[in-house]
Amino acid sequence: MPKKVTPLTDAKIKASKPQDKTYTLSDGDGLHLLIKNTGSKIWEFVFISPTLQKRRKMSFGIYPDVTLVQARKLRSEYREQISNSIDPMSAIKEEKETKVIENVGQFHLVVEDWIRKQKIVEVTRKKKFEMFRRDVFPYFSKYDANHNITSSIHISEISHHKLLEVLEKKAKTAQETAYRLLSDCRNIWQYAYEKGYLEDIVTAKISKKAIPKPSRKHFAKITDEIVLGELQRAIDNYTGQPITRLMLKFLSLIPLRADNLTKLTWDMIDFENQLLTIPRANMKIKDTNLPDFILPLPHQTIKVLQETKEITGWGKWVFHGFKNMSNPINNETANKALRVMGFNDEERGRKQTTHSFRGTFRSLVETHQSEHKAEFTTKERVLDHHEGSKAVRAYTHKADYTEQMRDLLQWWADFIDGVKSEV
Repeated sequence: MPKKVTPLTDAKIKASKPQDKTYTLSDGDGLHLLIKNTGSKIWEFVFISPTLQKRRKMSFGIYPDVTLVQARKLRSEYREQISNSIDPMSAIKEEKETKVIENVGQFHLVVEDWIRKQKIVEVTRKKKFEMFRRDVFPYFSKYDANHNITSSIHISEISHHKLLEVLEKKAKTAQETAYRLLSDCRNIWQYAYEKGYLEDIVTAKISKKAIPKPSRKHFAKITDEIVLGELQRAIDNYTGQPITRLMLKFLSLIPLRADNLTKLTWDMIDFENQLLTIPRANMKIKDTNLPDFILPLPHQTIKVLQETKEITGWGKWVFHGFKNMSNPINNETANKALRVMGFNDEERGRKQTTHSFRGTFRSLVETHQSEHKAEFTTKERVLDHHEGSKAVRAYTHKADYTEQMRDLLQWWADFIDGVKSEV
């Protein structure tokens, strides 16, 4: 006759102390508490599998996170399953696998997975996430009270009619965004097809005429030399954060993309050789066949950097944030400062943004070609523009234009000094 087990009590469990070896306290019907020599108390349920005909063991969790009452409730549920010839461990595994199968192919998960795998800069990745979250997901997803997506329909259930309807609605207010969304959706549906989530690429049924490519609008930029001089004097006299003023002075001389500018680190600056080196992986064009992006620094730029180093040289970032100095400065900081200084009037040719400095540089070095005599490729390399043809790039990617760029950028820095002094 089996020995009768005295049911556990919370008092008995709390009074149990760790010993040199692990031991158990039984509650009967397969439930016991494992007392480890570390002091941990773990619920275990032992049973004979009705399908495998062998002894199996499950963990219910740690006491007191899982209470005595909760452990007994689980034991009762699982013993009922066993009485119905169901192995509880196998049932749990099947349930998890079913949930995984249900999740695979959900529209929002496919989109997020595709975006994560793109070889793009982080700021572009965030913009793509935000674009889908704002303009597409609401039509195909369910949300909780905090507006977090709980689920979305399977991508194979989205018809080209419904997708087109969503894109056309967006095109009424933002054609450029709708066009970009359609372009991304074509790639997402191709990705989903290759992953086996669908058998029909519905985006192929959407005509290019449905969401036509918007006419390209160039960024506003200052090219009038008188206005450019006003801008340079305004930057010199800017009374906001000193880091913002120095960043704008640097940008006026070295026309980097906003993401590269704000994420400059001191280890990229070689003061001795007057060079800036940005790893190729950080650039917009990430072709691994191309070398790191190297720019010579005019003596005016070195002076700006030396002044900046007195403020931020203790840390990693050349231009660090204001509230959190362990992070780079915000991409929009320079744009806000330019607006504060009054350079936001496109109609009068007085609008300048962070990106505009690149256009200002390229336009004016073209206008003054006879003065600096730099070749086309040298002007393009300053902006890290490369030939569109991969075949051409295969022959030119190792060409070194450093010294040619040094001459051009020194001319440009001297030119900026000149327009600044003309009052």
